[in-house]
Amino acid sequence: MIFLTEKPMSVVEQFISHWNEWWTSIQHNLGNYIFDLVKIIIILVVCKILLAVISAYTKKVMNRNNEKKIDNKVKRSNTILTLVRSVSRYMVYFVGALMIVDILGYGNVLSGLVLTAGVGSLAVGFGAQSLVKDVVTGFFLMFENQFSVGDYIKVNNAEGTVEAIAMRVTYLRTREGSQIIVPNGQISVVENITRGNSMARIVISTRYEDDTNNIVEIIKEVVANYAKEKKKLLLGEPNVLAITSFSSSSVDITVTCRTKNLMHWQVERDLRLAIKNEFDHQGIVIPHQMIVITQQEDKESFVKKKGKSTKK
Repeated sequence: MIFLTEKPMSVVEQFISHWNEWWTSIQHNLGNYIFDLVKIIIILVVCKILLAVISAYTKKVMNRNNEKKIDNKVKRSNTILTLVRSVSRYMVYFVGALMIVDILGYGNVLSGLVLTAGVGSLAVGFGAQSLVKDVVTGFFLMFENQFSVGDYIKVNNAEGTVEAIAMRVTYLRTREGSQIIVPNGQISVVENITRGNSMARIVISTRYEDDTNNIVEIIKEVVANYAKEKKKLLLGEPNVLAITSFSSSSVDITVTCRTKNLMHWQVERDLRLAIKNEFDHQGIVIPHQMIVITQQEDKESFVKKKGKSTKK
């Protein structure tokens, strides 16, 4: 009995065969492919429009809120709006991606992955635990109202005004103008400077040679005059604590004063300037480091001078 065996196809022949099959399939289903492409484009356009509408609406409401008197209610509203914008972005992208995957014909594969998620959930959980922690912490930060959009806070080694609170991160704007992005999961301790009143505190250094009692009286007069002029910024009279420490080159006098919210920086600047001007007027010198340079004479000039002095 004779067995006839077909000659195996070469690599080039296999490639050409698959290419012809693929090209024939495209020609027969070109209309379906074009229709699927149009559906994908429509989904992307709709997602883009939805995100633009949500962003424009939230921005409009936040601008309207900012025109009103800034209070806790307005800050709370702005915080919720920024979170809604962030959640909407994730939801729109997620739903759009699922629809596109289904159009491409991988819906069954995706369903199989969902069914087998119980097996792979442990591995996914370890890989995404940081992401999950950021999202969960973000929700707790909002619901516990630890801080709101517009608050000036300190978190970890960063500080600034809260611009937005997203699902995963919090955006801060520093006084220098730079933006800091802090993952919500890394926020452990929050110092909210906006809540409640502020405390201004300055330290004035004076010389040991000066009359400290006289300087204290001068400072009391300066801060009393300032309190009369700036009543809108203060919540009480400034308190001169007299000597609070002895440093290596100065006697330190501390002044404290309760101010309205976030006004302590301005009050500190104003008090320093007023005290400096009065010190200049009174001829009081603030101690500062001085460097005295002496030039050592060479040996020949020293001998000549010494010889002249002995001849005399």
